[in-house]
Amino acid sequence: MKGWGWGALAFLTCPCHLILIIPLLAGTALGAYLTTYKTAAFIILGALFALSLYRVLSKMWPEKTEDQTMDCCLPDKKEVKS
Repeated sequence: MKGWGWGALAFLTCPCHLILIIPLLAGTALGAYLTTYKTAAFIILGALFALSLYRVLSKMWPEKTEDQTMDCCLPDKKEVKS
């Protein structure tokens, strides 16, 4: 999954959005499950939110290795002889 996919998943599974999602899913099997088992839904969606948020943040700020320098992505400068 790409970075934006993890971001969308983090947005949808955020526990504070669950209160808005449950009424939207009214009349569906998923809506009935979430209404009946709110505690389990909060725990499962909270864990999924934490995982997806971690993945988004790790894509935004990748860890640097010891070998990596700040100018790793710059093109090589050619010397101009005059």
